[in-house]
Amino acid sequence: MKGDEHADCDEVLFTQVPSGHIYSAPGGAGIYRQVTGTDGTALLQATGEFDTDSVTCLRQALAEAIEDGATCVRIDLTSIAFGDVTLVDVLLHAQQGPARVVLAGPLPGHLRRLFELTGTTDLFHVET
Repeated sequence: MKGDEHADCDEVLFTQVPSGHIYSAPGGAGIYRQVTGTDGTALLQATGEFDTDSVTCLRQALAEAIEDGATCVRIDLTSIAFGDVTLVDVLLHAQQGPARVVLAGPLPGHLRRLFELTGTTDLFHVET
């Protein structure tokens, strides 16, 4: 795809822009993925609300970053307005993949609380 052509895939709207890719899902969830750098790091910025109906855009952005050769995926979660256990599940599965996953913070209070309630706080590497 070129420029800002769009493609729909499993309710995820994909837009390619010169500096990266934008993935949008129902409910206002979105991921901006910068082109993977020469150091192998992919940067993802998540915004909006992530639940069962919208987390597909994050799953797709992670998979495509790894397909593009990312050895480290840094995910900025500071602009997430809501996340449920589906978000936690996607992040846990991403950590089992071939790329190192780093969560960029500071994490919003509701996400810190979600990680505490699910007992997953210590399973994530968070950089502030």
